Amino acid sequence: MKERIQYLVKQLNIYRNAYYNESKSLVSDYEYDELYDELEKLENETGIIYSNSPTQSVGYEVVSKLQKVKHSHPMMSLDKTKLTNDLVEFSNGRDCVLSLKMDGLTTLITYDFGRVIQAETRGNGLIGEVITHNVKAFENLPYTIHTSSKFEFEGESIILLDDFNRINNKIINECHEIAKKNKLSPEELDELIDEKTYKTPRNLASGSVRQLNSEVAKDRHVKFVVWKVPYGVASYTSGFKLAKQMGFEVVPYVTYNSKTDNIDEKIDILISIAKEKGYPIDGIVCTYNDIKFGKNLGMTSHHARNAIAYKFYDEENVTTLTTVEWSMGKTGQLTPVAVFKDTVIDGTTVNRASLHNVSVFKSFELGVGDEITVYKSNMIIPQVRDNLSRSGTLTIPNTCSICGEQTQVIKENESEVLVCTNPNCPGKLLGKISHAVSRNALNIDGLSDATIEKFISLGWLKSISDIYSLKKYEKNMKSLSGFGKKSVDKLLASIEISRKTELNRFINALSIPMIGNTASKSIAKYCDGSVEKFFAGMDEKLPYINIEGIGTQRADIMHDFWSNHKEEVKLFSKEFIFEELETINGTSSSLDGLNFVITGSLNEFENRDAAKYEIEKHGGKVVGSISSRTNFLVNNDVNSTSSKNTKAKSLGIPIISEKELISMLNSNTI
Repeated sequence: MKERIQYLVKQLNIYRNAYYNESKSLVSDYEYDELYDELEKLENETGIIYSNSPTQSVGYEVVSKLQKVKHSHPMMSLDKTKLTNDLVEFSNGRDCVLSLKMDGLTTLITYDFGRVIQAETRGNGLIGEVITHNVKAFENLPYTIHTSSKFEFEGESIILLDDFNRINNKIINECHEIAKKNKLSPEELDELIDEKTYKTPRNLASGSVRQLNSEVAKDRHVKFVVWKVPYGVASYTSGFKLAKQMGFEVVPYVTYNSKTDNIDEKIDILISIAKEKGYPIDGIVCTYNDIKFGKNLGMTSHHARNAIAYKFYDEENVTTLTTVEWSMGKTGQLTPVAVFKDTVIDGTTVNRASLHNVSVFKSFELGVGDEITVYKSNMIIPQVRDNLSRSGTLTIPNTCSICGEQTQVIKENESEVLVCTNPNCPGKLLGKISHAVSRNALNIDGLSDATIEKFISLGWLKSISDIYSLKKYEKNMKSLSGFGKKSVDKLLASIEISRKTELNRFINALSIPMIGNTASKSIAKYCDGSVEKFFAGMDEKLPYINIEGIGTQRADIMHDFWSNHKEEVKLFSKEFIFEELETINGTSSSLDGLNFVITGSLNEFENRDAAKYEIEKHGGKVVGSISSRTNFLVNNDVNSTSSKNTKAKSLGIPIISEKELISMLNSNTI
């Protein structure tokens, strides 16, 4: 999971930079949202949140020549859902406003003494860019309003679909002229058009508004649509009425209350208006009408709790399968990837989709030339919906595409997966070492994936144990580009610190198939933290079968691992001083049998992983979702109307704060 989180953070930041700072889309809006949702889910499940994660910030970092400005109030993003029922639950009998979610650039415009004094983009939510010169060129923006009071108007800078199509058609005509002049082939012309045309109205709006020359915004007919008056009004509807009176174009909206209104009927009304007006939209926003009530709910680091956005459903196309590739992940698992003829979904061309595992691959009965239906899950990540032909001619490969050794199908979490049987497969080494140095294993700072990859290429790392021989390359390290004395000293010091460890960390670092952090802790507890007892148990195999969560299958896998790696593991263990199994006031079972769910932001613990560690150390268990078996929900915002809080209350599950959890841990009482 850690590797996936790192990948998602890296990719999403690439996409964000391209979109916000270069005014171009590398992926569709929907695909970005799917990746973002996956990242947020994994962060919630694991407690691993990196400082540069997109979930910890909003929008983009200002890197253009435009002047920076600090906002008068945080301009937060929105929480999202793909289900209309979540809007019903969000309302919960309170008066709300449903409005179109405009697909443009969030903009804040300030008036004083009836004139525009400043306009700014959302930027990172706290600091944006000054675009005053451009908004004065917006064709529908009142240059003066009849009031001497200072007013702020929050809204969206947009380009209507007709204008979007007009601009793209002009670009296409220009591409045809270039192709004619330079005698380009049809394929080269298609590539040129794909490169030059704008993929979404939002890209075009963003690029237009952030220009230094205001004539661009004027020529492209950029408009401003108000969706919030932050101050001076008691409700969103009164703010809309005031804005209309002052001459502003206001986002189409309807009032909504879950007790009296049908959500689908209300959404249909708004979509009809959007089609009639030619508005670029990507969803519906549900907001509590009472502004004071909404503000009192507070906010997370990413979004305010007064609103939620509903995202629309998927577009689906039929295309032709050309092959299935088996791509190796860092753990040695070979994942099937469907490769098919280019098809455009939600404005982007797609030609690949993960099939996830052997079980999914088998279910589609795939063959080259089969007609398959492809969609973007929640209009985001490409997925195969169905195989219309089902020729079933493609088979599971019996050799690894990386090393050529044999593969094996094994059962993992109720699904079949394909793995390479070669323990020395080059495709596995990076993942093994990356896992070994992670927080829940040896916890070594300074060995990023890029650094590990560099050291592998230099021949310094051929196995996990080589980590503890890196000091002999100290001089060589300091001569490498990007490595300085401080970073090298810090890395080597971290390696030395890691020599004093606990048995569960050591076991986790070994990358035994199907033995993760939780199983490692169970085994270490069974062995009383003794590495000698662990080795004895591995020799016998049988003792581990009865450990909760291990069972016969995992015990067999452990024994097979031990048969192949016994001597090297024993030699590796000599690098460490093993600490005694940690206990709390003489016992580690004060929370035995209790299940906890952790949600929301944390103040007392460093992260969710730290809170989870303390709970498990006391015998409790942390799970990801609320059920009848949950004993406590940990959430500092006890009064939150989140889905987890709502479900906990409906099931009669106590909601406790961090401080209450810490009190339970310290007192060893429930």
